[in-house]
Amino acid sequence: MADVRIEHVYDCSVDTFWDHIFFDDEYNRRLFKETLQFPLWEVKKSEDRGNEVERVVECVPKLADLPGPIKKVVGDNVGYREEGVFDKKARRYRINIVPNKLGDKLSVKGDLWVEPAGEGKCKRIFNATVQAKIFGIGGMLEKRLISDLQESYATGARFTNKFIAEKGLK
Repeated sequence: MADVRIEHVYDCSVDTFWDHIFFDDEYNRRLFKETLQFPLWEVKKSEDRGNEVERVVECVPKLADLPGPIKKVVGDNVGYREEGVFDKKARRYRINIVPNKLGDKLSVKGDLWVEPAGEGKCKRIFNATVQAKIFGIGGMLEKRLISDLQESYATGARFTNKFIAEKGLK
């Protein structure tokens, strides 16, 4: 099991992040389909239940070359379902990633929130726990998943600040 904390500063307020960015269709389409080049990123369910929003997203990320031992175990067509719940009062998004392969051996869970970071800025924080119970390659797979998360979140942060500037959001 491995933990990671990923932080990035955005050029907007906490309210703007949640109210105009995170759940925005155009933002998500451009981030996942165009910037991160996911072959599939589709909201399957988004339900406002008063105090929280439940969202389920089907994803197939663009994958760089996988090391031989990992590729042998996971194969091709790797995807996942993101099951998320946004707590409106706490302003936290909890996620559970359910892979389409090795679901009983691979787990990714996380919490995402934002905090004020000075005038007109907020810090997006994502804490995740990655666990791969696969003999011989579990640790290697955990490190690879964390590296991929860090890289995609950094790319996403650059895109997000460009999107904020383009839309004139604060």
